[in-house]
Amino acid sequence: MKKYFLSAILFIALVILTYIFVLKGCDFNLIITSIKNTNSFFLFLTFLCVFGYVFFGSLFLKRILAYFGYKVSFYHTFGYIFTEIYFSAITPSNMGGQPVQMLEMKKDKINYESSSVLVLFNTMMNRIVLILIATIFFLFFNKKIFNINSFYNWVVILGYITTILVILLFASLIYSKKIANLLLKICKFIINHLKFIKNKEKIINKLEESIKEYHLCSKITKENPKLVIESFLILLMQRISLLLASFMVYKAFGLNEYSLLLVMAYQVCVTLGSDLMPTPGGVMINEGLLLAVNNMLYGNDLALSGMLLLRSFNFYFLVIISALLYFVFHYLKRKEATFFAD
Repeated sequence: MKKYFLSAILFIALVILTYIFVLKGCDFNLIITSIKNTNSFFLFLTFLCVFGYVFFGSLFLKRILAYFGYKVSFYHTFGYIFTEIYFSAITPSNMGGQPVQMLEMKKDKINYESSSVLVLFNTMMNRIVLILIATIFFLFFNKKIFNINSFYNWVVILGYITTILVILLFASLIYSKKIANLLLKICKFIINHLKFIKNKEKIINKLEESIKEYHLCSKITKENPKLVIESFLILLMQRISLLLASFMVYKAFGLNEYSLLLVMAYQVCVTLGSDLMPTPGGVMINEGLLLAVNNMLYGNDLALSGMLLLRSFNFYFLVIISALLYFVFHYLKRKEATFFAD
């Protein structure tokens, strides 16, 4: 866990640097006053939206694990979700959450094959949901959402294209054995001819295991269209829950100029742009894109306050709670294991 400790330190350092830069020269009295004057009812709705994000993610895990024959309680699936949120936030490109999540599942006697297919399926479906929502918003609001600045436009477009390419790669690996085997051969060739790579056999074995997981995921999705549709709807609700949080914060400041769908459309663009960057939790780029968007949605006076409040709810609050609950779940599992060992 040493590398995750270092990741947490890097994450905290990036957050501090980001907000030193963002808050430099700002009017703190204006920020404090504007946040104090927000509507508490809409802030409560924001909290419910964030909880909805966690709940639907937990429901998805519970449903897929039930398919594999595991009767897992919401207590455990919430633990898995908080684990994934925390470790994804502190690691570059959000890559650290899923491996630790799989380790936690293993402690509950969920085999690696099931958890790895679950993670793969979740990753692919989440990206499909994001792209579908983004595409719909692009069709209806393209003139408005691409009217911020050229940097914002390029980051969002590149994020959109990159996400589509990732989906196509996943789909190719899952549904085409020829492409999967061809990529495996290419990777083997590269690994075998790079002298600085150690433990080549171990790496190749992991790649071969990954290909098997893709094939298993293919089998599951082909044989269970109902499960795929159900999973898609659950993850769609999860994504919408978090997007709704952005509108609730907007309404909390007493603003009414822009519609629910347009505010959500801008938040989707921020998500696409943030996913493109490898910083932990999208720190720096997310704040930058939100500020650019908020200057139009909130106006110059409230843009920073809106960004601080939204990020506090839909990211920093989740990360802090997830960190605390992860260590609680982790401690309780160790205590439970010790009890049964005795």
